[in-house]
Amino acid sequence: MENTFDKTAVDTIDLLEARLRRIEYAVCGQVNESALSSNKTSAAQRLAALEHSLHQLASKSRVVQELLRLHSRHPDLFQSLRSNDLPTTLDTESLLSIIMASASAYPATASRLTSILDVPVPPAELSAQLIDLQPRIAKVEALQAAQNADIAQLRERSAAVIQRWYTMDILRAGESWAELEGRVEQVEQKVRRTALAKRLDDDMV
Repeated sequence: MENTFDKTAVDTIDLLEARLRRIEYAVCGQVNESALSSNKTSAAQRLAALEHSLHQLASKSRVVQELLRLHSRHPDLFQSLRSNDLPTTLDTESLLSIIMASASAYPATASRLTSILDVPVPPAELSAQLIDLQPRIAKVEALQAAQNADIAQLRERSAAVIQRWYTMDILRAGESWAELEGRVEQVEQKVRRTALAKRLDDDMV
């Protein structure tokens, strides 16, 4: 009986460790071989090692942190339910009305999910090439950001030059023309007065 219990405990720990390594591979893309526990250690030590590995994985990944937080708040979401156990307090008629209201969306959703299978997966060589191009893309983005900053600075300088040209040349030229027109008008008035005075003198003679 003790051997059966020990074997069950070891198998359970092995399954837990295998699941944790699959999660680690899915999140990090690799598995820390040094963190693998040995079957020669006790069950308590292996469980402590698994818990330590889980905390390390959670510290590296925000996704794992969110899952652990969600599990602590809503543990019922992570429990497998039997087909007869409905995870709701609604009666059968209410559930049926909800299902029938969304019945038209089921074929469209099924066709979209099926179309995903037809999407070709790009070869690994293309993904590797994209990864290799990432440093060059980062340099190009940095160069583009610097060029955008230069262009913005040039726009500010151009706006300042245009404003100064308008202020110094256009407005001052307008003021000069206005002053010149005023002088011309004064001269014309003097000429008219002189001509009028001359006509008066001629009439008196």
